[in-house]
This record gives sequence, C-alpha cells and structure tokens, in this order.
Amino acid sequence: MFKGMKDMGKLLKQAKDMQGKMKKVQKELAKLVITGTALNNLIKVVVTGDMTCVSIEVDDSLLNKDQAGRLQDGLKDAVNEAIKKSKETASSRISDISGGLDVPGLG
Repeated sequence: MFKGMKDMGKLLKQAKDMQGKMKKVQKELAKLVITGTALNNLIKVVVTGDMTCVSIEVDDSLLNKDQAGRLQDGLKDAVNEAIKKSKETASSRISDISGGLDVPGLG
C-alpha cells in the first residue's frame, strides 16, 4: 500500500516538473522568431514560435495593381509556411520535454 503511494508521489512530482518545463518552453517559443517566404523571397512573413505574426515584408515589384492576385496568393503562402514552421518547432520542443508523449493541444 505504501509503495503505491510512494509511486503516486513520484508521478505527481514528475508531472509538476514537466509542467514547469512546459511553461519555460512556451515562454521561449514566444520569443523565438521564425520566417516564411514566398515568390522567391519577394514576400517575407515573420512569426513567433507561439504563432503571432510579427511582420510582413513585400518587395516593391509586387505593389502594383497588375500583381494584386499574385501578392494575395504569395502572402497566404508565406504566412502558411511561417505558421507551419512555428508549429513544427513548438511540437519538437514540447516533445523533447514530454519524452515523446503526445500531450493534447501542445503539439
């Protein structure tokens, strides 16, 4: 009976340690800068590791009416690339501290 309680205490300690590590990783991800590009680097989107858009840069060559559709498609592609990279980075970092455990909503 006491062995079971000891094991439970150990498990609770591990969970608390993991929770602390998760918070640390989330703070690190918020500071991490990830870039997505499109149209041969004519569009650049920068997001943080927690998927907050920081900036969007568009080359002047795309800023005319004839290029509006291309610009819109390129912006979408660059944003999606940056978000995909951000998700992959977050998933990798979280997997590192969770020992590969699938933690719902975090990866």
